[in-house]
Amino acid sequence: MPDNRKILILKLGAIGDVIMALSLLTAIDERYPGAEITWICGKTVEPILKSLNRINQLITVDENDFYKGPLVRKIISVAGVWKRLLGKKFNVVLNCYKDPRYNFLLPVRSEVYLDFSGRSRMNSFIPGRYHSDEYARLITGINDWSLRSSVLPRITKKIPVPELPDGSDSQRVILAPGGTRNIVRNDDLRRWPIENYKALAEKLIDLGNTPVIIGADSDNWVSEAFSGIKVTDLVGKTTLLDLVSLFRLSRLLVTHDTGTLHLAKLSGIKIIALFGPVNPKERIGINENIEIIWGGTELPCSPCYNGKEFAKCANNVCMKNISVQSVLDKIADLSS
Repeated sequence: MPDNRKILILKLGAIGDVIMALSLLTAIDERYPGAEITWICGKTVEPILKSLNRINQLITVDENDFYKGPLVRKIISVAGVWKRLLGKKFNVVLNCYKDPRYNFLLPVRSEVYLDFSGRSRMNSFIPGRYHSDEYARLITGINDWSLRSSVLPRITKKIPVPELPDGSDSQRVILAPGGTRNIVRNDDLRRWPIENYKALAEKLIDLGNTPVIIGADSDNWVSEAFSGIKVTDLVGKTTLLDLVSLFRLSRLLVTHDTGTLHLAKLSGIKIIALFGPVNPKERIGINENIEIIWGGTELPCSPCYNGKEFAKCANNVCMKNISVQSVLDKIADLSS
C-alpha cells in the first residue's frame, strides 16, 4: 500500500552535491514507498530535478541572491520559500546541511527532523564514506557495515544534442577540463592540468577517436587551450540535460572531481575519474561504472579536504602526478 507520508528535502547545490543526494529518492522509496516528496533546490539544478518523476514538488531558490546577493535579496529569497511552505506540515524533514543557518529555510512543523549537524553518529558525515551512502543512511536508519551501496536514479528523457559531432558513438570520448567552481567557492586544486587534457585529446585523435570538450559558459578558457586541435567544442553550448543525452551517445567521459562527473552518473556512461586532494571513496560508489585514478595515493598530504575547505596549496602535485599515459592505459583497459 502506498505510504502517504509527506517528506521535505532541503538541498540547494552544487551540482555534484545535489546529484549525490539523489540517493535519498531511492532510499525514501525503500522505506516509505509512494511518499510525497517536496525538494527545496537551487535554480542551477532545477532542470535535473524536474526530469526525475519521483519528486512531486520543487521549491526553487536563486543561489546568487541567497549566497551572494545584498541583504534585501537574501531576505526576499528566504521569504519566497516561506510563502510556498506557509501552513504546510511534513512527516519528515531532511536538512542536508551541517550549517544550522539553513534552518531559516525550513519554517515548517514535522514529526521527524533529520540533518547532518553532527549531534550523533546518524547525523554525521563519516570521513572516507561515499556521500550518497551517507545521505541514504540518514533516511534508512542503517548505520553499520551492512549498509549496501546506494543507487542513484537515471535520467531517461531523450533530448536532441545540439551540434552533435560526427563519428560513431563508440568513437566519441568526452573531456571535461573545466568546472570545480560554484556560487560558493573555487576549488581549482581538484583540476587536472589543461595541458594534460590537450595532450590526451591529441593522442585520442591519433587512435581514431573523436574528442569532444564540454563545459559551462565560465569555462571559455578551455576552448582557447584547445585551439588548433581537431576536437568538437561544445563548451558553453549545452544545458545540463543536453549533456546527459550526449553522455548516453558517447563511449567514455574523462574528467576530474567536478559536477560533470556526478551528472554523468545519471546517464550510465563509462567514466574515468581523476582525483588528487579529495578521497575518491567519498565521491564514487563501489557499484558505479567508474574507473578511478588517484594521484594522491602515495602522498602524505592527500587527501587534504576536510569536507569544507582544502589545505592551502600552491602546487597540486596530486593531480600533476596523473600522467597522460596512465589515462590512455585505463582507456585501453576499458576497450579490451
